[in-house]
Amino acid sequence: MPTVLFVCTGNTCRSPMAAALFEAYARRAGREDVRAESAGISAREGLSAAAEAHRALDGVASLASHRARRVDAPLVERADLVVGLTRDHALRLRAIYPSAASRIISFADLPGGANVSDPYLLEQPVYDQTRRHLERLFPVLLAELDHRAARARRKRIRGEGEGKSGA
Repeated sequence: MPTVLFVCTGNTCRSPMAAALFEAYARRAGREDVRAESAGISAREGLSAAAEAHRALDGVASLASHRARRVDAPLVERADLVVGLTRDHALRLRAIYPSAASRIISFADLPGGANVSDPYLLEQPVYDQTRRHLERLFPVLLAELDHRAARARRKRIRGEGEGKSGA
């Protein structure tokens, strides 16, 4: 089951929105096999998602069970792809987890992609705009996930590695 880990700063807005929306997108695309998680580089453990984030996802996905958590090595290691919401997040993650650097990207690294701005403490329309921004990037992200999975399978078939460590 391919797993994507979305990482932002506090894990109360962007990354939980991305994880919930990406799973919903994948299901609509017939991909029951895709799993998404989220974490924050500087998260305060246990916080709920922002009320505005809940409202932005209303009718599409739920953040009811979300609790903020800090990114850690086990989360990074079990992810097939780690997506920083900005290039800065991805750079910081590569510095902290160099063995996973080949599996860490940012939304800005995707074709047609861009950093996803932080809506924290802003008005509801900004959260709604963040949702639309994320949803526009998901087709390219799913294609990237599939491309990496196919490449890892080819490597395993050729006996060149175990997939995640050097995909």
